[in-house]
Amino acid sequence: MKKFLTASIIMAMACTFSACGDKTSENVSFSESSVTSSENSVETSRITQSDTSQNTEPAITEQTTESEMNTESVQTITSTSASVVSEVSITTSSENYGDIDASEGIVFDNPIAEQSDEELIAAALALFQSACKTEWDYTVGSPYELDMNQTVQNQFGWDCYLVISEGVNSLADVRADYHKIFSENYTDTLDEVFTETNGHVYCLNGSRGADIFYKKSVITSVNSRSESEISFTVTNYFSGDDFGNEAYTMDEDFVISIDSDGVWRVSRFRLPY
Repeated sequence: MKKFLTASIIMAMACTFSACGDKTSENVSFSESSVTSSENSVETSRITQSDTSQNTEPAITEQTTESEMNTESVQTITSTSASVVSEVSITTSSENYGDIDASEGIVFDNPIAEQSDEELIAAALALFQSACKTEWDYTVGSPYELDMNQTVQNQFGWDCYLVISEGVNSLADVRADYHKIFSENYTDTLDEVFTETNGHVYCLNGSRGADIFYKKSVITSVNSRSESEISFTVTNYFSGDDFGNEAYTMDEDFVISIDSDGVWRVSRFRLPY
């Protein structure tokens, strides 16, 4: 069942993403045992716009709903009436940002010109979070079940392990899954991680450390919009290090575009950690 979200709901949602990659923070864990991939198919979310004349300024609230509390994901949503700013604290990667499911892209029911900046930023946050999870799962670990006893070497001479998840037998299958969140126009590097041979696909399943000083990402502005592309600025926050360097920020472009199936997906992105 597709979800319909009004503008008032979206504006009460978070404009700060306490990102899915702070490996040393108490809020986020990316250990191999804690990161899981959803095997359930989820329909694309739709973002609608309500009559804003009916909106009232949100009261100061702080809540953690029991339905969001589980071993996979814990979200704490807080709002302030002054700035309508929220924070989300995530113990493991989640494909959902608040009530917006962006695991297979987002569809806007109304023209982009009629969407408020708050609505666009809320949608972008959900897509950004899904992009972080997807990129990490596919290029660092593996979103699939592997047989670690069956290997082949890829073009770089590295051992890759047999993917035994049902329905994944080729690079085309892998790309179809990956591009549920990344645009058809997004250039991927999956052939560096996955290799196909004899009707099977194998995964490098490599591991690397993340930037331990990375803290969070905030979408700070909508830079441009059209009926085919929306550009945002993402500010990534990093703490100081053990050598006395001070905390700093780094701005990146984050762009979403509409694919031929009418779904908005990520077309420019860099994993911030």
